[in-house]
Amino acid sequence: MATQVPLHLGEKVMPQAPMVQLNNGEYCVPQHYLTYEHTLESVEALICDIDYDPRYVVFAAEQESGIYIQVGVVGHDNYNNSLQGSKLKLLFGRKWRVEPELSTSEIIQTVFLAIKKSREHEIRELFKLSVNNTVTTPFNTHIDLPLMARFYEPQQQHKTSRNEITPQKQIDTVLSCIDYDGCQLTTTAVQQRPNHLWLVDIAVHCSELSSLPEIEQQTLYLQLQDLSLNTLCRAVMQEFIRLSDLHVDQHFSYKGFFRFDPDIDIAEIASLSQQSRKHELAAHFASEFTKSNKQVDDMRIPPVQAGALAEKHEAIIKQFQLHKTAF
Repeated sequence: MATQVPLHLGEKVMPQAPMVQLNNGEYCVPQHYLTYEHTLESVEALICDIDYDPRYVVFAAEQESGIYIQVGVVGHDNYNNSLQGSKLKLLFGRKWRVEPELSTSEIIQTVFLAIKKSREHEIRELFKLSVNNTVTTPFNTHIDLPLMARFYEPQQQHKTSRNEITPQKQIDTVLSCIDYDGCQLTTTAVQQRPNHLWLVDIAVHCSELSSLPEIEQQTLYLQLQDLSLNTLCRAVMQEFIRLSDLHVDQHFSYKGFFRFDPDIDIAEIASLSQQSRKHELAAHFASEFTKSNKQVDDMRIPPVQAGALAEKHEAIIKQFQLHKTAF
């Protein structure tokens, strides 16, 4: 009877798994009663049913190490100083491994996360800060971390006396050094609360060259501990990341369903989840269900080779008094 429920490629119903009747009268076999053996073909089929921004092209490929997902971004080289004359390119991000035993939902969510992080990678490079007569991209992800760990020396931040400059002037001075995707930022309101936190409203003025729809006609509402360049720049960047993530939430869909859109009623999601789990398992299937879950858990345990990293792990195991099954 369970085989009458339509399945995706790579899915198989556990032996003797129950069918579940939802409140609307429809029957289903929830994902926790399925086993998975995804292939390149099944992953490609899932990607075909995913829609977002056509500038973010999702690829699936396979190497000896397994299947992976990779996002290609249609755009200009962010480090090309002559953007108007440069041609569009397909710029590739990192590879996201897809294990065959992942559930179909997890693979869709991997694509979702890959798009989010590809977009974040891009917008971090679009934040430009003028320091010492030089334009920099301090939030880009290509900065040499081992070099920073070895040579970074914190400098004491210069704090301007409030008698010398007004808070709005202090903010405007910082904002004048920022260029975000060709857009300019201006202060529209500044207020210090009794708890000494600053509430700052910043308007974003987009240029015609801007490629980010989420910042059009946007005002940033920040809460800051202080008005230093470091605090202000980090808060602005974090807000741009939040807006980027929200854009993906609102426009990422699978078969036309916008699962991560904040307008999707969280109570309805909770209800559907409850319906898929609210039933008793027959004894003969409960054993099979437990066995299958253990097999999946065991497959996720990474092999550990002797060496410095293993010794570090051993110290953590002792610290938390963990069971050493995984080692």
